[in-house]
Amino acid sequence: MDNQLSFKKIILIAINFVFLTSCYIQGPLIRSHYENVNKLIHGTQGIYTKPFLKAHLKNGQICIFDSTWSVDKDRNNILGVAVRYDLRRKKMTTSAIVLPVDSVAIFETNQLEENPEYQRMTTIGILTGVNIALGFYCLINPKACFGSCPTFYLNKDDNFHFADAEGFTDAIAPCLEYTDIDALNNKTVSKNFTLTVKNEAMETHCIRSLKLLAYPRIENERIYHTPNDEFFLCDKIIPLSGATSTEGDISVLLKSADRLERFSLADEKNLISKEEIFLEFNSATAIKNLGMILHFRQTLMSTYLLYSALGYMGDKVSDVFSKIELQPETRKNWDKIKNELGRIDVFLQNSVTGKWEFQEQIFESGPIAINRQMLPLKNSASGSVFRIKLVLNKGLWRIDYAGLTTIKEKVVPLEIMPLEVTTKGEKKEEALKSLLDKENFLINLPGAEYDVRFQFPDENQDYELFLQSTGYYLEWIRQEWLKNKDLGKLKMMVIRPKKFLKYTAKEYKHYEQTMEQEFWNSKVNAKTVLSE
Repeated sequence: MDNQLSFKKIILIAINFVFLTSCYIQGPLIRSHYENVNKLIHGTQGIYTKPFLKAHLKNGQICIFDSTWSVDKDRNNILGVAVRYDLRRKKMTTSAIVLPVDSVAIFETNQLEENPEYQRMTTIGILTGVNIALGFYCLINPKACFGSCPTFYLNKDDNFHFADAEGFTDAIAPCLEYTDIDALNNKTVSKNFTLTVKNEAMETHCIRSLKLLAYPRIENERIYHTPNDEFFLCDKIIPLSGATSTEGDISVLLKSADRLERFSLADEKNLISKEEIFLEFNSATAIKNLGMILHFRQTLMSTYLLYSALGYMGDKVSDVFSKIELQPETRKNWDKIKNELGRIDVFLQNSVTGKWEFQEQIFESGPIAINRQMLPLKNSASGSVFRIKLVLNKGLWRIDYAGLTTIKEKVVPLEIMPLEVTTKGEKKEEALKSLLDKENFLINLPGAEYDVRFQFPDENQDYELFLQSTGYYLEWIRQEWLKNKDLGKLKMMVIRPKKFLKYTAKEYKHYEQTMEQEFWNSKVNAKTVLSE
């Protein structure tokens, strides 16, 4: 098996609910009132849960099938007896129906089976009934449970602490799919190059495409990627002379790319609270065409907020995600809280006027892999010291390294497509086909691991490498997350994010100092999930 989902596992969408227990439903599954049916679906307990299928249609209606539904894979239809509800969730009919999969925005089910034949359904589905024994740390703080989008490794034996890239971190639903570019910070490469992709979390990963972006380099040359997805050939590196923030001298944390990161704790009264970092470079004032290099990642603040949102949705999670899929305004509102938290603003001091002149913003989501970006500076300063100021949200960012480089020219990298995909040495032709066909996805369940081989056009040439990944992933929602269902708080978070970030600051501070340890310690052995 290629760890692809089946129909009955169809459906692990935007967020697959992971319950510790599920149960045998006493009495008929289908009831006349939508709210009663929804509570019945999400309130089941025990290990003998009857299969159900809930379909949110693109026209706004909902169909809930009883346990006898089946799939006509040739015609891409769902067959079975279903109750249909209108836009106001009033019961319309109970009858045998033939439902085209293409008419559905979101599925929800409680069945997990492996079958690679129903890919379309898999990519728009929510799972609601997998039994997992979650760890101690996840139980005491569900909002710190380990989660990860696809992770990528140059050395397949490295663990998640040393992931070289993580793909499309913000794409937690089909409609939020996007293309992500990550610098691999690779050493010298040969003609054949292998990158390992893993699913190390309780999620479904839908990868539309993977490719390498490669540009030739010689000794002492580097190619850097900017926040605007541009690439520049650079040579000389100018080291940091000094760095300060509110806690004092932080130079030792930022001078070297050694994973000794500078970070701060969030404001106890408001999660929107800015802080400043000041960088100094003594030997850069006479050099033109400079760029600032920054290595960084996020803290777990953004992860905490995401898991809070999923918990607030409760048993309405598929209802909420159907609105995200179908309503552009709802989708736009989903981004508001991220926009309030902000990016890293970069300023250069004018040595004549003393004013701080805004340059650009740096940003990349994700708490696992370190991001490496370069920002071309718009104007050069004069004087004995070159000063840069970073303005960033307090408690949101971890900074590993800061430096300057001289820019030679803008370049366009080569696109290198996958040549071969293997698992434990066995070729996976269907997986390769999925990565090369933009209309399909490589769908990875927990524990999936693939080695993707690439080949460069010149075996005697060294290249700077970047990974371009496109897709989205689907969180499996833990039962513990759902205990705090509160649609009022969800509305505040989405519609009035400033108010919410002030409201939730105290709760976040309660967990903040232990979240990092809890996050890593709560990682589930994903490979055992499907076998239990």
